[in-house]
Amino acid sequence: MIRPEAHSAPHLQTTPMTVGASRILVATLFIVAVLLATINLPYAPQTWFDEGSHLHVPKALVRYGKYADTSATPDGRIEFRYHGPTIGIGPTIMLPVAAVYQTFGVGLTQGRSVIVVYFAVALVAGYALARRLYDRRTALIALALLLASRTVNYEGLIEYGRQVLGEAPGVAFVFLGMLAWLTALKTAAQPALRHAHWTWSILAGLGFGLALVTKNQFVLIIPPALALTALLDWRYYRAGTWTLRLIPPIVAVGCFALWTVVQFALLGPGTFFENLQQTRQAAGGAIFVFNLRSTLRAGYYLLRPDLFGGLVVPALAYTIWRARRRTSQGLNEALLALIIGLWLAWFVGVSLGWPRYAFPAVALSALTVARLAFDTIVWLRRVLPAAATIAAIYLIVIIALPIALTVRVVFTPDDSAQRFAAYLNANVPESAIIATWEPELGVLTDHRYLYPPQPTLDQAVRHTWLGGDPVRYDWYADRPEYVVVGSFGSYTGVYHTPELERHYIRVAQMGTYVLYQARSRQ
Repeated sequence: MIRPEAHSAPHLQTTPMTVGASRILVATLFIVAVLLATINLPYAPQTWFDEGSHLHVPKALVRYGKYADTSATPDGRIEFRYHGPTIGIGPTIMLPVAAVYQTFGVGLTQGRSVIVVYFAVALVAGYALARRLYDRRTALIALALLLASRTVNYEGLIEYGRQVLGEAPGVAFVFLGMLAWLTALKTAAQPALRHAHWTWSILAGLGFGLALVTKNQFVLIIPPALALTALLDWRYYRAGTWTLRLIPPIVAVGCFALWTVVQFALLGPGTFFENLQQTRQAAGGAIFVFNLRSTLRAGYYLLRPDLFGGLVVPALAYTIWRARRRTSQGLNEALLALIIGLWLAWFVGVSLGWPRYAFPAVALSALTVARLAFDTIVWLRRVLPAAATIAAIYLIVIIALPIALTVRVVFTPDDSAQRFAAYLNANVPESAIIATWEPELGVLTDHRYLYPPQPTLDQAVRHTWLGGDPVRYDWYADRPEYVVVGSFGSYTGVYHTPELERHYIRVAQMGTYVLYQARSRQ
């Protein structure tokens, strides 16, 4: 499936007509992306546990001046929790959402609007990177693949770009970092542009560094990838400069170190080191697992035909083959291959194998799959035209079907969380204590929700994914007036105990949300 190395075959040289058609297609894809990113924004996908917990932090920052998660206590006070969402995603998301909250009020739509902006940046930067790295036609395919990055069961860039999660912002920063890195490399051999070379090298490090701050999984991949790229350039490519080899990784790691120092100053030594301990414990259940079942699950996800047509791994191999050339272009592709390759190696060999963990590498793979697909079709046109037609149809199918699935998600909104929140506002006093593990309700209403302690989440992850012991949490010891069991509470089974049936009565249900009230309060 590999063609000669030229960027395009002679009979496919750009003409004014093809340039115009390409521009129309690109504009159409961006219009489709805007529509799919904004229609029914607060209702599709339905909000859930991770998003809700993330949104607690900017709400607490606006309401209480605390960079923390929150929970009610049994006596009705507010408990500030400095683990979990406070380190799961970074201030690059929390602070903009808090600013929007401060201006427009607390709400799911307000929070999601920030991520939509990041989604737009990721899309534009990804397209620009593909054009800079390859050419116009490959960039067009890469743009379409970015929009088609979901599978039948798991979400893609559009869905992640509609929720307050770290994937879309992290990918946006990596794309921006790589764009600056490529620009710095382009100026490396021009002494007259030394100042610009330094500037772009610093900007590359800043882009990568903001990705590290945004989501902690990037810390595992980006610094080693930059270090290995610098080593390869020094010993093999010799296309860059020491400025480019050293400045981006130093600046990137410096950004993360600065954020760590800020956390230490804000939290104090006791809480900071407690966070480190809980982070290590959580990493043992998700980040560094070394479990055969997880490896098989992760490998199947990458090879399944509904993920870019099963071309993620072949495209990575093709990119590595292209990167053998001792040129600036070879070094560019080496950096891309290292980021993707290291990420997929961690995902398959070490991690829990949750598909969302692989998504940044999947998003970057849109570029490599686009290059492989375009080159294969061009090569087949010369040697076997009928096969080229089949390959082109296959490419269209693997783009169209995922986008159709996303369209179905966007146009089948679920407002049960909002309706349930409205019911609580109308029927449950805000002063009442509600035990639940549905943190999204803490964004949709101002009631006092009593959540399980943070370590309970790690127990739930281990039990669900690794077959560990079930969650042990005596929620009834606090005698809450109400209990709400939604999708995450049902998933973990934490409230499915004899006490719920014995001492509570079901009073309302909307979608997956069920409200129980203590019989003694009837």
